[in-house]
Amino acid sequence: MTGRAQRDAPGTARVLVLGGSGFLGRHLTAAFHRAGWQVTAVSRSGEAGQPAGGPEPAVRMLALDVPGADPGTLADVLTRTAPHVVVNAAGAVWAASEEEMARGNVLLVDRLLTVLPRLPRPPRLLQLGTVHEYGPPLGDGPVTEAAALRPVSGYGRTKARASEAVLGAARDGALEATVLRVSNAVGAGLPPASLLGGVAAALAAAPGDGAPAVLRLGPLTARRDFVDATDVAEAVVAAAAAPAAVPVVNIGRGTSVAAGDLVRRLLAVSGRPAELVERQQPAAVPAAPGGTAYAQRLDITLARRALGWRPSRELDHSLRCLWLAAGDPPYASGRGEEMRKRR
Repeated sequence: MTGRAQRDAPGTARVLVLGGSGFLGRHLTAAFHRAGWQVTAVSRSGEAGQPAGGPEPAVRMLALDVPGADPGTLADVLTRTAPHVVVNAAGAVWAASEEEMARGNVLLVDRLLTVLPRLPRPPRLLQLGTVHEYGPPLGDGPVTEAAALRPVSGYGRTKARASEAVLGAARDGALEATVLRVSNAVGAGLPPASLLGGVAAALAAAPGDGAPAVLRLGPLTARRDFVDATDVAEAVVAAAAAPAAVPVVNIGRGTSVAAGDLVRRLLAVSGRPAELVERQQPAAVPAAPGGTAYAQRLDITLARRALGWRPSRELDHSLRCLWLAAGDPPYASGRGEEMRKRR
């Protein structure tokens, strides 16, 4: 835990989660609550969203559009909530334009870096980065934190800009910060605009007349590092409680799995009849796991050594959680038919 949190009474460590209503935000608020932290969830709507895997934890919910907030408003929120740790799980990814990504991923971080260092007791900043910042690997081995950033998508480029800004502020001594570069998270609430979230939504929306759902997808030969969303959340909690901030740490399973294998495993988990049609042209969304053919896996040695963290959940468990939540509010969005048409 940060030096500031260690000086306070046990059980009073406070965390502010930006993007608390998002996919990973819900997992984060639940994980911090289980670990005994006082949690404030910030989102534009002011709703934390239903946490994954259990009843809603007691979290404080605040409405704030961070990229659109002036520094004084943001400073007031941070002063009133007085967090020991700020987790930035906000941002734009699936089905967002590059302009939206620049606002949600870069401008938001610029706002934070303007305000956080000026606070009397700056909190530690945990920036959720992404494997997409690395881009295609240069070799066959696992990607380490020292790898050059070669992003090929708008999402990867904007997240890399944000990460570099956070790391620059940390190097300058403005604040304590860690960038966690997260691989492809899977679990309850995965949005329908993602590959696996879209498959789950399409299956959930299929008529229950016994006819197979027809899933038309792009090439699924790419091999990616997939990791359970709750495991990711627990890694973030470990980074918040670590004695010192590690500049960059990879969070994944450290193995690669073919996107097609996971889709077929999800079909089996669902028990729904389905026909999978795999198109041969490139997928429409470059950042989707099946979008390009290269193989990629993260080296997670540093996460084990510096955070005492390692993934503990099998991907079949992650897929079951995804499927069980697919038909339940607030995760179900009725977008299964839209997904089938789009792909």
